[in-house]
Amino acid sequence: MADIVIDLLFLSGSSHIGSAHWRLATAAAALTSRAFGSEATATVIDLSDVDLPNFSESDGVAQTMPSDAVTLRNRLLQANGVFMSSDEYTGTYSAVLKNTIRWLSALDAEGETPFRGLPVVLCGASSRGTGALRGQPALAQLLTELGAHVISQHLEMGTAAGLFDEQGRLRQRFERQLVENGLFQLIEAGKNIRVSNP
Repeated sequence: MADIVIDLLFLSGSSHIGSAHWRLATAAAALTSRAFGSEATATVIDLSDVDLPNFSESDGVAQTMPSDAVTLRNRLLQANGVFMSSDEYTGTYSAVLKNTIRWLSALDAEGETPFRGLPVVLCGASSRGTGALRGQPALAQLLTELGAHVISQHLEMGTAAGLFDEQGRLRQRFERQLVENGLFQLIEAGKNIRVSNP
């Protein structure tokens, strides 16, 4: 399967440019291009570019979906895997990420969501010492309910303050963790999707 090039998306749960999770998703995409450039393409999705109103339940939500939600939904449907760097707020994930996922998972006529069968790696840190240990299980449960294949060896990278060196680059031990525990599995899972659905 070495000749298969898969399409990976990198998404931060924060819409704040320059936040630790925005930098982490960007760094993971750059690392993918360096370490797996012949096997995968890496695209960063910036939630600050996505204009979505607060989601509210209604019978006609699929017909009134905002254009940015449609565009992002279609992009997910094209992807072979997602790397998601998630903030932690009071033991769960961010409101902006929750709102985005609710729009993206609004059911279409076939009852499908763009997450169904999609491999997802979760990665997170926080300003406190717990990393993303509390927020990730809730996000993993949501994505699993939506049909995603959440890769079990997800990443919890400690406090955000320790992720980057003095130059703002991801520290080497975290780069190794991303490659060994997350990106490799995501790429392999993405290849399996491509083989199953050429």
